[in-house]
Amino acid sequence: MKPALSEDLIQRIVREVVREVEMTKPQIVPTVAAASAEVTRGLAASGRLRCAPPPRAIHSVDSPIDDAMLAKIVALTSSRIAVGRSGLRMKTDLALQIREGHADAKDAVHSEVPEAFVQAQGWLPLKSKCQDRHEYLLHPNHGRRLDEKSLAALAPVKDSAPDVQVIVGDGLSPAAILKNGVPAAQALLAALQRGGYKSGPTLYCKFARIGVQDEIGVLAKARATVILVGERPGLGTGDSLSFYIAVNPKLDQDNAEKNCISNVRPIGIRPEEAALLTIEIVKRAFERGGGGVAIGFGFGRQ
Repeated sequence: MKPALSEDLIQRIVREVVREVEMTKPQIVPTVAAASAEVTRGLAASGRLRCAPPPRAIHSVDSPIDDAMLAKIVALTSSRIAVGRSGLRMKTDLALQIREGHADAKDAVHSEVPEAFVQAQGWLPLKSKCQDRHEYLLHPNHGRRLDEKSLAALAPVKDSAPDVQVIVGDGLSPAAILKNGVPAAQALLAALQRGGYKSGPTLYCKFARIGVQDEIGVLAKARATVILVGERPGLGTGDSLSFYIAVNPKLDQDNAEKNCISNVRPIGIRPEEAALLTIEIVKRAFERGGGGVAIGFGFGRQ
């Protein structure tokens, strides 16, 4: 059995190796920092230095039959189409995009709306019976009723009988409220005012399910409620809102009596468009005495 090398011997060997490397290393520039700066200048001069990745190809289909037509189809939608394949599998770039989109969706579900953000908008803060995000995800029914503290805080709104009570809820994507909640709420309130509809103070509900609008509507004796809620995210769509409209609110109101405008975001249905459509739905529902399927099939965005 060979004796182990001593610590002093190991250090001596390392020093000798380092000295030999230093003696044989080419001295092109005096420091690493200078070398880095020189490379950066060269890349900038050649136009190869970028702050963003190069644009992706229009499509990833190998040897398409009609390349021009494929480009036109891709231009019509932001959906993932004409992605090509590698044998029977998706290409690496697409696989990475899907993983990135999945990560965005998970981040959106577990995001939070800060209390300071709610206060800055002047929204009345409320909370469902859920104590945390974990309970919210596991027990949907707990997100459909307010906790005791919120019921007390709702006193100024109780029996106020607005035409339309506006509610903002974090839902399954609090990130959507942070990104698009303010312009959406502002657009809706402006449209209600132009339409001559009375609306109470805007409410914000943390850990909100859509059904929380039922209890709020009953307590406020509102003719209708509209909740702007963060949608369940898809791949890379964590900024999308939905407008749920309920006329003649009642506890556990059936979804068939409600109307939904989804995909409210800059690259979907713009907030102003969603607000105008909401007014049209409310007006028609008031005329017919109920919302949802009662307003007729085929009514909505053309």
